[in-house]
Amino acid sequence: MLPKNINDWIVSNPRPINRYGKEYEKIINNLFSSCSVQHLKDYMITSLEAEKALIEMGINPNTAFYEYYVAFISTDSSENEEVDLLYDLDEIYEDYKQPFHADDYPNITDRYFRISSIEGESSYFYDKKIDAVYEVDWGEMDDFMAGRLKPIFTSFYDFLEWYYSEED
Repeated sequence: MLPKNINDWIVSNPRPINRYGKEYEKIINNLFSSCSVQHLKDYMITSLEAEKALIEMGINPNTAFYEYYVAFISTDSSENEEVDLLYDLDEIYEDYKQPFHADDYPNITDRYFRISSIEGESSYFYDKKIDAVYEVDWGEMDDFMAGRLKPIFTSFYDFLEWYYSEED
């Protein structure tokens, strides 16, 4: 189960189940009108494609992380600026296949997935083994990988509640 405010948002912006029908056409027409045909073929648009990737990545289907990324698809973020800051599943999956930190930490994706960019001088990482979220500054990667950092949220659900809260 996802937090109510996120469920409400996802209901109005659903990820289509497959590449047929009105939901898929709406995504293509409204969100990807400027994309190339090849990009659309490569982009994980449907929930079935998302489920396949999440299972390959070893994500537990009984977690908010799994539920969120099966339902969530990047949209125009003019109404919800936070959407641009968290990676969509395509970016997480690409980093899973070719990790940004692979040179220094070759096994990072055995446990952790980077779920945001480093633009704010830190990134959020999801721990798939314990369903926790960490905030890791540039200089803290060694401490993070050595287990010396504490998670900022002990569940992805709690992270989502905080991340999408209306408080500043």
